[in-house]
Amino acid sequence: MQTRGARHLWWIYLLVTSALAVIYLITPFNDTTRWIYVLVNSTAPAAVWLGLRRHAPQRRNGWLVIAGGLLFSAAGDIVFAVHTARGGDPPFPPVADVLYLIGHLTIAAGTAMLASRAGRTAFVDSAVILAPLASIAWILVVQPAETVGGSLAARFFAVAAPINTLLVVYCALALALGVELRTPGVRWLLTGLVAWFVSDALYTHQGLAGTYTEGGLIDLGWMAMPILIGTAGLHPSMVVTTPRRSTVNVLTLTRALILFAAALVLPTLHLLWDPDPDVALIVGAALSMGLVAFRLTGPIHELAWRAGHDPLTRLVNRSLLMDRLAMALSALPADRSARLGLLFCDLDHFKDVNDSLGHDAGDQLLIEISTRLRGAVRDSDVVCRLGGDEFVILMPDTTEEQAVAIAERVTTDLGRPMRLADGTEFFASLSIGLRTTGNPDADPDVLMQDADTAMYQAKAAGRGRMVRFDADLRSGAAQRLRLDADLRRALTHPGELFCVYQPVFRVGDGQLSSVEALVRWRHPVDGVLPPAVFVPIAEAAGTIAQLFAQVLEQSLAEQRGWYNRTGRWIPVAVNLSPRQLDASTADLVLAALAGTGTPPDMLTLELTETGLAEPSTVDAALGPLRRAGVRIAVDDFGTGYSSMARVADHGWDVVKIDRTFVTGIHRDTARSSLADAMVKMAHALGMETVAEGVDNAADLQVLSRLGCEYAQGYLLSHPVDADGILELADVEPRESVELASGSGAGRVQPGELGGVQLDVQSREQVV
Repeated sequence: MQTRGARHLWWIYLLVTSALAVIYLITPFNDTTRWIYVLVNSTAPAAVWLGLRRHAPQRRNGWLVIAGGLLFSAAGDIVFAVHTARGGDPPFPPVADVLYLIGHLTIAAGTAMLASRAGRTAFVDSAVILAPLASIAWILVVQPAETVGGSLAARFFAVAAPINTLLVVYCALALALGVELRTPGVRWLLTGLVAWFVSDALYTHQGLAGTYTEGGLIDLGWMAMPILIGTAGLHPSMVVTTPRRSTVNVLTLTRALILFAAALVLPTLHLLWDPDPDVALIVGAALSMGLVAFRLTGPIHELAWRAGHDPLTRLVNRSLLMDRLAMALSALPADRSARLGLLFCDLDHFKDVNDSLGHDAGDQLLIEISTRLRGAVRDSDVVCRLGGDEFVILMPDTTEEQAVAIAERVTTDLGRPMRLADGTEFFASLSIGLRTTGNPDADPDVLMQDADTAMYQAKAAGRGRMVRFDADLRSGAAQRLRLDADLRRALTHPGELFCVYQPVFRVGDGQLSSVEALVRWRHPVDGVLPPAVFVPIAEAAGTIAQLFAQVLEQSLAEQRGWYNRTGRWIPVAVNLSPRQLDASTADLVLAALAGTGTPPDMLTLELTETGLAEPSTVDAALGPLRRAGVRIAVDDFGTGYSSMARVADHGWDVVKIDRTFVTGIHRDTARSSLADAMVKMAHALGMETVAEGVDNAADLQVLSRLGCEYAQGYLLSHPVDADGILELADVEPRESVELASGSGAGRVQPGELGGVQLDVQSREQVV
């Protein structure tokens, strides 16, 4: 573990070297103080090397080169001090100046290495900011050196130091802009190099005028450079002095104001100062303005591109699509000899990818799908991502046949397996809505709405298919919008939504076992509507939770009334939408149970088999209810895509066999075998079975022989209101189906099941 002194070595170094610099300045200059200057400057390479050893930055090469440059500069100080102490004239070219020059270039190279990941914009911004400084330095330093005369080598060394230091500052400023001066290390590094440049420029200017003397403030700038660079190297923030390469070309307001201000420095200065010649001011001002204009082209182009494109898939977005759609409509001939097509595509089951594999995998999938969509269409077609998993393909100048062919090609290309980064294969399917028109006056928004309506019709028809729009679909969409608005009103007006109850009987003796709550809507215009009409609308509109809360509240209240009248609890089952699988459902149900004093095991929540697709989601939402004692039933079993293993993993309480496996099993061996397998599987897993849609006594007899415990359907009872349940609860247990069978080769005859009339036509059950 590092000691406290080691952790704060940077400020100890800064304090000690700064104290030595102060001593150097306030003490009359002599041969001894000259070596204080040399000592301070010679510590910087060691400080940077020690910082590299202690902090081990990922990109250490840049710091190593800077340390080498500091070493050359320190060697130049030593050589200069030795020659000065001897009192002789230094040789020409001066060795010290050569070492200084090498040190400048080496430090510039090291700083450029650190700034290399800052990107082009950081170097352009640095040039804009330094252009005024370079112009002024040219006028004050370079031009006087040209007029003094002397050999070319002498004039070269006179101006080389400030020019090279300006190069160092340029690289350091690019580095600082790349990391936005976020770290102390970068701020100290930049400040030290700026001080170095100022001292070099003043030294050259005073040297040409013959006014330079050792021990003055110019020496302080030369000392500040190694002190601050050494401090930067020792500070822990040196590990983050490397900029992160950005993929977004951003020009912040602060940065833009700085660039504009820098570009205005020279024109403003020229109004107050008219040097002769003034070429440097004019060239510098033009260069600054040109660089600012060049700098603005990138962000402006990117903003324009982002305004019309999706950044993930690089497809056009809705805004640009609507513009292209309007242009394509205006290009249609008035005689309607050509058509325009829209394919509205929705990726089926995309949410499963995000939920199970994460959003990164979902993004990979969207990128691959966008690539395949571009490859499946014509060059003139426009592929758009609306957002989420929705895509639109605009097909200008097409025919009905071409539009269908493109849709088929898209379906085929996306049907090929897609391999994600983790090796997972995904087989995509699209629900597609097709809308074509030859009317140049068509409304683009209406066309998009029509294609969207057709797409939702494709989803409702079973997904993975294409539906062509027609006027009936539009009227259906309008009807859904009207029902959505009416349903929202009904949820706030008690009495319109009410419950009836489908009795569930024990197969063995015909006794009432439980009831299933079924919601009805007494619509003020359309009459009583079944749930199949409005529950999908509630699910799509997000009002299903409010609907569920009303059904639960009413059914539990009427269940409490039955208990008060009969002295026994009649279990109630309430249907739960897969869209309600979140923590709020458990809180709502537990609060409702507590409000009526209902034992939790007297309530069953029925979840369709497709709702079991994500076990982790189901368990997280329903786990608190199961632990409290609420029973869970798998509704419509056999119609979804979950496996028996998944049902076993959940370990639910009840399996409800869908009516498609019940109807006609007395004459269909295959269906009888399937029902037999479901019953045996449920019993093996410790679950009870309920047969749905029992409309035929012969089917009920087969279910009894298979061991199915409970049944519901029109053969036994239609859905009834709360008073009807009380009447059924008072009926004596009926005779077993097996015992009631008499003649007809073991077939149950009409009227033999407790006086219930056989539905010989096996009519459909409306729930």
